[in-house]
Amino acid sequence: MQRVKLFEGAHKGLRSALGEFSFSLGKCDFNKIAEVEKLRSLGADLFMMLSTHANDENSIILAELEAKLPGSSKHDLDDHERLEADQSAMEKLLDEIGAICQKGEDASGMGTELYMKFAKFHGEYLLHTVDEETDTQRMLWENFTDAELHAMRGRIIGKFTPEVFEKWQSYIMPAITHADRAMMFGGMKVNAPEQLKKLMVMAEKYLSVDEFVALKESMK
Repeated sequence: MQRVKLFEGAHKGLRSALGEFSFSLGKCDFNKIAEVEKLRSLGADLFMMLSTHANDENSIILAELEAKLPGSSKHDLDDHERLEADQSAMEKLLDEIGAICQKGEDASGMGTELYMKFAKFHGEYLLHTVDEETDTQRMLWENFTDAELHAMRGRIIGKFTPEVFEKWQSYIMPAITHADRAMMFGGMKVNAPEQLKKLMVMAEKYLSVDEFVALKESMK
């Protein structure tokens, strides 16, 4: 039987958001206010998700793992500290680009700087997620039951505001397989039926027509 993969869904959502931001960043005309503001909106989504994800991992997943296996969280915590510093620098630079663009001044040089900083960050972050989905996940499987891993996931979701939860789902739902969506929604039907209706509204909003129809069929 397949064990609980604590990182997979969130990481697929993050990879989708990272890719969308990278694509928009690469073709952005940094002297056009509308394009810069669209990029800043995408950046706000991405950076919020990155920050909440790192905080949830640090305070729940890695804290629980460290308590059972001292020293096991150091690699991921060090990665988080380094990546968060790089993220903060990019957020500041993107805000500066927005301010310069609003003044009608040339922001193309700063845009190129941001593009290169993000390209480096993007690559390093993807490697970080692979480490977590292999090495860290293995340690979690060796030290926790699936019921305990489900409980960790529940604590993480319980911290989300409705707005943050929907933002995450807008990136996760389209990025996972039909089988994983069916499993997630089937679990909600059994364990949290009162939330299922809200989740179905999100699914219709963020999935393609064919994907949504297939999901509804799986719920019968």
